[in-house]
Amino acid sequence: MFRGHLHKYFTLAFIVIIASSFYLNKTDAISLSFVSKILENKKFITVEGEVYFKKQGGVLTTRLIKPFENVTIINADGEMKIYDVLDNTLMQSSSALTSSESSYFWYFLNGNYNDLGFPKLGYVIKDTKVEDGVFITNWIPKAGLNTPIQKIEMVHEKSLPIYVEFVGPKNKTLGKIFFSAYKKIGTINLPLKITEIAYKEKNDSTVTTKTYSNPKVNTEVNLNYLDFKIPANAKVVSGK
Repeated sequence: MFRGHLHKYFTLAFIVIIASSFYLNKTDAISLSFVSKILENKKFITVEGEVYFKKQGGVLTTRLIKPFENVTIINADGEMKIYDVLDNTLMQSSSALTSSESSYFWYFLNGNYNDLGFPKLGYVIKDTKVEDGVFITNWIPKAGLNTPIQKIEMVHEKSLPIYVEFVGPKNKTLGKIFFSAYKKIGTINLPLKITEIAYKEKNDSTVTTKTYSNPKVNTEVNLNYLDFKIPANAKVVSGK
């Protein structure tokens, strides 16, 4: 069950961790290439693609290239479309949990490094402290919030988040995220490497390492995917 909740917090980072500080430098569009390596059950899966974000409408488009090609489009209202290029099929859904504003990138690109959207998810600050030169904030769910994640520890170094830990009942660690390789793009500081660990039962875990490269802004961005149009004859195979 907790894996589904963790998905809400950082699986979209795989699709989206790119949608936030554009307002600071008047950037209207940005794109990045990414490589994601997933280690599970002692096997590696490598995923490659590109992610595009357009300020107007908060539209986030992810183009997967390997191991298969598809295009996922998400807007700020939570409307999601997944287009399979090979089969020419379209899946659609709508949920606040899939909004582009629920991604970590949204907060990075808006320069909001302080909370990464935890208040919107129903968490409040319990306490803070400074330790070994880093700033540590502990978050807990509001009363009545139904979630297995009982605490979130967030660590900042020089005002930038470098570590997040999700803790469940009996003080069990459910997941961790490490943000590193920050690069200043315009006036935006973006982590170009993100490592996520999702702990499972029996001391097993899934480790996902995502690296981003080739940043482009505004007129440098490929409009074919920034404003991707799904073919009118695409067959809708499921949706809500």
